Amino acid sequence: MLTMIRRILKLSGKHRSKIILGIFLNFMKSISMAMMLFAIYVVVENLDSLTPQVIWSALGILIASVAGRFLFQWLMDISMSAKGFDMFRDYRLTIGERMRKAPMGYFSEQRLGSIQTVLTSTVTELEQYSMLAITDLTGGVLMTLVMMVFFLFYHPVFALITLAGLLAGMGVLHIIQKEAIKHTPKVLAAQENMTIQALEYIRGISVLRAFSQTEGSEEAVYQSFDRKRQADLEQEYASLPLLKIYAAVYKITGCVLMFTAVAFFLAGSISLPYCLMFIISAFLVYSEMEQMGDGAFLARKITTELNRLEAVTDMPKMDTSSQELKLKSFDIELRDVSFGYDKRKVIDHVSIQVPQGTTCAIVGPSGSGKTTLCNLIARFWDVQEGKVLVGGCDVKEYTADSLMKYISMVFQNVYLFHDTIENNIRFGNPDASREQVIEAAKKARCHEFIASLPNGYQTMVGEGGSTLSGGEKQRISIARAILKNAPIIILDEATSSVDPENEHELLAAIHELTKGKTLISIAHRLTTVRGADQILVVNQGRILQKGTHAELIAEDGIYRRFWKQREKAIGWKLGA
Repeated sequence: MLTMIRRILKLSGKHRSKIILGIFLNFMKSISMAMMLFAIYVVVENLDSLTPQVIWSALGILIASVAGRFLFQWLMDISMSAKGFDMFRDYRLTIGERMRKAPMGYFSEQRLGSIQTVLTSTVTELEQYSMLAITDLTGGVLMTLVMMVFFLFYHPVFALITLAGLLAGMGVLHIIQKEAIKHTPKVLAAQENMTIQALEYIRGISVLRAFSQTEGSEEAVYQSFDRKRQADLEQEYASLPLLKIYAAVYKITGCVLMFTAVAFFLAGSISLPYCLMFIISAFLVYSEMEQMGDGAFLARKITTELNRLEAVTDMPKMDTSSQELKLKSFDIELRDVSFGYDKRKVIDHVSIQVPQGTTCAIVGPSGSGKTTLCNLIARFWDVQEGKVLVGGCDVKEYTADSLMKYISMVFQNVYLFHDTIENNIRFGNPDASREQVIEAAKKARCHEFIASLPNGYQTMVGEGGSTLSGGEKQRISIARAILKNAPIIILDEATSSVDPENEHELLAAIHELTKGKTLISIAHRLTTVRGADQILVVNQGRILQKGTHAELIAEDGIYRRFWKQREKAIGWKLGA
């Protein structure tokens, strides 16, 4: 129990003091509830001579007890009960901040399922139940301790019996939590697998329909649901007998207290009023602890959720320095760089230089490492060997955010947020005016199609830009990059989704955008790279050729073979 409370307090951040205050108020509520015993004692002590004064005294104590209970409960509610929502709201933001600084390689499909599970079900359950568990667990223990102190003044034997029952119950609670921890990995794996399978089914449903495979395709999803059910049942079956034992411990201890009171009375050790008071106390001393059966369940549940939370949020962090990058020049250099995913090497001892204000095109077959090179420059990953220098500065020595202030990127797979088109473009510069947004859209050759939409720039796009075509999304992303107006631009297949009619205009817009800037462009279409100051031919993570279009055409190699294949393709005709 104490371990669980310590873990929650560790997560609480600035709300820690309010939670500690809530625990103290819970203690005061327990004292107020225990005052009922004094009222009972006043009555039973004077059973032979009940006078109005005795009755009013007992009634006054009882009123003070009830008023104190409600007062401290109210104070506890306003200081602590809602803090679970505040605390885990802040923790969601913390997770978001950590994800923003994690290397992109961290976000595999499996981890995305885990992260989604944590940010939805895990954090939601913690914010709803964490404060309730602390209240139930501490309230029960504090109530029993207060009663035990009361017993100590009147008869130490009853205090010892109460302590023994408390320790036995807490021992069972500890075993319950250990059982929960034992079953946690299986439950977590089942939960995450269920999320991943459901997401995959939803994302791939269009493919399933296209190939008439919808019948029976949900089998993997159903199996993941069943595995989750089995994992939950196994955890429940393992802890259910212990929960019953937990409740039985306090019932039995309460009976022991009653029988002890009767035995002591029959032996003449205590008077009848004391005997009656101890019998009544036997029903009160563990009243809160018995309600902790729910607290025990919550403690088990919260321990499981905290383990899941820590497993997912213990993500790697790229920034080891808080130093902000301030560039005076925008040269880019990769110096003997190597990088790989797990054990697979993708970039193998690559060295390149892109002087400020020049254009560098990267070409090569799919899977050759072109996009990875650009991601290393933007520091989506950190190199494993060598250095990436921008403006002569090693990017690993500065924050990733400060580096990205100098870089605009247009990705091959464009992602648009579920927001208006205007806000999606303004994402490149949140302070831009509407006129600047429109001007950027015109340069990206997307103003006309936006203006033709029913709500124009205020048109909402679906999640990921699902309501727009690939070419429309691509041009909006280019408008976003234009609006950012960074001195370094990275284009990853920026024209891949643009139809031939618009490609010429789009290339002209990109040319205007990149004047005087450092440009790195990845392209499969060789027509888009022939005007570059420098062309790099990449294959299997190595730079095989380097030079201008004229230089590379003049030498035998991959580039010339690509170019000749393109020329043959242009000459293809459909036969009769």
